[in-house]
Amino acid sequence: MSKNRIPEPNQPQDRLKEFPVVETFHLREHAILAEYLGQKQKIPKEARNLDPYEIIPLEENHDDAENGIVCRPSSQTDDVDKALRNAVARIALAPMRLSLPRWASVSEGEVYHTRQNDLDSKLPQRGFRSQPVLALSLNWANSGPGFSWPLDYYVAWLPFYEEYVVTVSYDDPIVEGYLDLAIGTLPEKAKVEVHLKEVIQGHWWENSDSMHGWQECWNKGIVGDPWAWRNEISWGIPDS
Repeated sequence: MSKNRIPEPNQPQDRLKEFPVVETFHLREHAILAEYLGQKQKIPKEARNLDPYEIIPLEENHDDAENGIVCRPSSQTDDVDKALRNAVARIALAPMRLSLPRWASVSEGEVYHTRQNDLDSKLPQRGFRSQPVLALSLNWANSGPGFSWPLDYYVAWLPFYEEYVVTVSYDDPIVEGYLDLAIGTLPEKAKVEVHLKEVIQGHWWENSDSMHGWQECWNKGIVGDPWAWRNEISWGIPDS
């Protein structure tokens, strides 16, 4: 396989041995994924009348394990599109959510971290899942000793819809309103230096006119030369 190709998704031998609650996705997850991926023609009939943008309050008694991952509110933004993109990312990244960036603090002997709500909830049991692939891990900047601003990019394969989704994960929702967001999709047999590059650079371009470029590459993942990608962006604040 070419090094420039996105790694192939896991094959059926990775099916879970225990009896699954759901083969691929719950109905509300189908509504969310079909909306984001533009594949409404594939949505199961039972999910067609569900509102993919419905935000379920945290205090509502919703069981992710039994009913699927849903759109959740943000303390930072009312953007329903971001709520949908966050739900897509949480669905895609569920197999490895323990490894995602988080910020932690200690107060009066109690430890708090930014993924507390996510990690306190149980995940849906699926008959088949594919492990996301780390595309790139960066530190945008250091705002003080021990205070970094990490972001991790992943590529995840979504069975049933047979499409790759690219996500970005932060350690604090203050950056984008949510910890995880879907930022694009990739075609079948996508190439790292073409399709993945376009999605990740597109994410950098969004606020490049008012920002400096990221400062450190912690793990280049499947990207050959992340710095070359960085240097193609016209950053509003030049490197000092």
